[in-house]
Amino acid sequence: MRWVRHHGATRRGALKDLLAHVRLPLLDPVYFLEKVETDQLIQGCKDCLPLLQEARRYHILGTEVSSVRCRPRRSMELAEAIVVIGGCDRKGLLKLPFVDALHPESKQWKPLPNVPGCAKSEFAACTLKNDIYISGGHVASREVWMLSSQLNVWIRVARLQKGRWRHKMASLQGKIYAVGGYDGVYRLSSVECYDPFSNSWAAVAPLLEAVSSPAVASCLHKLYVIGGATEDGANTEKVQCYDPQGNTWSLLSPAPFCQRCINAVTLDHVIYVAGGLLSAVFSYDPRSDAWREAALLPGPLESCGVTVCSGKIHILGGQDENGEGSDKAFALDVAAGVMEPQPPLQRCTSYHGCVTILRSTCR
Repeated sequence: MRWVRHHGATRRGALKDLLAHVRLPLLDPVYFLEKVETDQLIQGCKDCLPLLQEARRYHILGTEVSSVRCRPRRSMELAEAIVVIGGCDRKGLLKLPFVDALHPESKQWKPLPNVPGCAKSEFAACTLKNDIYISGGHVASREVWMLSSQLNVWIRVARLQKGRWRHKMASLQGKIYAVGGYDGVYRLSSVECYDPFSNSWAAVAPLLEAVSSPAVASCLHKLYVIGGATEDGANTEKVQCYDPQGNTWSLLSPAPFCQRCINAVTLDHVIYVAGGLLSAVFSYDPRSDAWREAALLPGPLESCGVTVCSGKIHILGGQDENGEGSDKAFALDVAAGVMEPQPPLQRCTSYHGCVTILRSTCR
């Protein structure tokens, strides 16, 4: 800004291009509010408005905003870290309490506080504004916990209205949605929305078809529920889409598979699905309502962890076709179409939570 002001008449035109190389979303929110947004030179540049809006959205919605400016530079003290939460052991019998974080650059695992409360399996996990939320974990469980990234402790938050198991959660426009699941007798069509400001859950429009163990992801301001197990015990290929503006659901082009125990993530406005003993990673583009095979997996897996870190799709753990838990990890470079081996997990794990947050590299 000092450089631009030194010769404002000739350099003002370069402001937008220069500012595009600044990680505005990663600035301290108070500094951004008091020093950047109020700067008269920036306010007078209409081309800078999208950059300011992107930073505002990130400060409100967190990692739901996808942009290179939201990813820390290698020289920063913050870095993306993959967090693996709980799960089951190699034989699928013991429920694991461990929570571990992996910094892909250092390839080192570091422990985080163990999963709180009683042992959990097939729970839901997601992130909101760099905090980790988990819910469920056994039949009729209404418990919801948040791992604060700042305090590094688990905090109990408002309970679900409906006890659910084998459901999924995803963040969308600053809120969390708990979708479907199983109550021990029936598959559930109910959907709940969590507002972190009021610490409360509220029911929204139910699914068109009740499912458990589907893949759920948010993309382009909508929620997508893919596959899952239906009330008759079969699997579905349906894609159910929720529009929060109208509180309505619609059906889109079906997936090229009928599976449960699958997981989904979003990268660059495209949804990627893995698990369900599928031998490939599939992608879905909501803009064209089209599916395609993105990459082959080294072997079929179900109930594996899937997350986005460093611009790649990471697939961790899961069970193979023999029901054996795995400690293997892979990363899909979407641009190159290459599946790369990654450092193994701390232990063989399946049915676990898997998310990405920003963590200090000094921890």
